[in-house]
Amino acid sequence: MVAMLLSSCGQMAAQQASTSTTACLNEVKSSPEGQAVYARLWVDDTDNASKLSDPNPLTKTERDALVRVNNKLQRCRQIIIEHDNRFAAWETPYWQEFFQRTDAIHLKLAAGEIAVGVANKLIIESALKFRTDVSKGHAQAVSIEERRRQRA
Repeated sequence: MVAMLLSSCGQMAAQQASTSTTACLNEVKSSPEGQAVYARLWVDDTDNASKLSDPNPLTKTERDALVRVNNKLQRCRQIIIEHDNRFAAWETPYWQEFFQRTDAIHLKLAAGEIAVGVANKLIIESALKFRTDVSKGHAQAVSIEERRRQRA
């Protein structure tokens, strides 16, 4: 009974964190800076494939907007990390690596060092690496938890 209650509480916390994160990300995307940046940057798999072949760097205005977007995204990242530190600590290092890769891509974009299409491809590769790493990490975490449960 206690295990079911804890599991239920964990699911509710995960849903709340997911809702909070989604709301935070939507707020950033819908801001004037977000609209300027995400008009050219890859957002998700439903995005426009032409963004992958954009040969131009961001304009000065877009680079400034990207810096402001990154600052706003810190709050969204904090929601994710706080949730994981409490309910899925095994996942935190994968998020931190993902955030570091994203920051490196955005830094090059903000400096005008890479084209938008190149950055978008790197963003997709980074997201795929994150998903793969989390899948592997989850399998290991489940295995460890199962062994603990069996011992108990």
